[in-house]
Amino acid sequence: MSLTGSYPPNPTLVEYPHPALRAKAAPVTIFNDQLRAFCAHLFTVMESHAGVGLAAPQVAVSKRIFITDHLWRKDGSGGGDRRVFINPVIEQAEGSTSYEEGCLSFPSIYAKVNRHNRFDLRYQDEHGVAHVTSFDVEAGHFLGIVVQHELDHLDGVAFVDHLAPAQLTLIRRKLRDLEGDYKKATGKAGLILRR
Repeated sequence: MSLTGSYPPNPTLVEYPHPALRAKAAPVTIFNDQLRAFCAHLFTVMESHAGVGLAAPQVAVSKRIFITDHLWRKDGSGGGDRRVFINPVIEQAEGSTSYEEGCLSFPSIYAKVNRHNRFDLRYQDEHGVAHVTSFDVEAGHFLGIVVQHELDHLDGVAFVDHLAPAQLTLIRRKLRDLEGDYKKATGKAGLILRR
C-alpha cells in the first residue's frame, strides 16, 4: 500500500477484503505531474470497470483522492463530466435520502444506503486549486451520491458498513465468496467485515 507521495505507474483495482479499503487515507500535500498522472490512471481504471467513481484506496493508494464521471457510459455516450476531488470535506450537510449503490471493490453487490440529501463539498483539484461545490440529491444531483460514496473510501468505510443487519444478511454469501477468492489469491484473510 502506498502511504508516501509516490504513486504506482499502473494502478489496479483491489476488491474486498483488501486491507487498503480499511485504511484512513493521508492528505495530499504535493501537487505535481506525478499526482496528475496518477489521477489520469484512476480514470482509466474506473472506465475499464464501467464505474462512475473511484477512490485512491480502491487501487491500494492511501491518499485522499477520488475521481468521478457520473455521465460516462461504457458505450462512450453521455459526454462525460470528469472531476478530481482531493482532500475533500463535507460541510453543512442536511436531510436524508436513500439510494441503491454498488461498488467496484464489491462486485455484484447492491443495496440501498442512506446519505445526506444536501451538502457543500470543499476540496482541491489536481492542481491544488480550492473549490466549494453544493449538491442537492433531491434536485437531481446524482453526483452527490457518488461523492459521498467515494469520500467514505478515504476514511476506510465501505457502503456495506452503512447497511442494516437485515440488508447484510441478504449479501452475506457474496461477501464470503469475495473473502474466499481473496484468501485463495493471496493466502491471507484480509480485513473482513465483522458484524
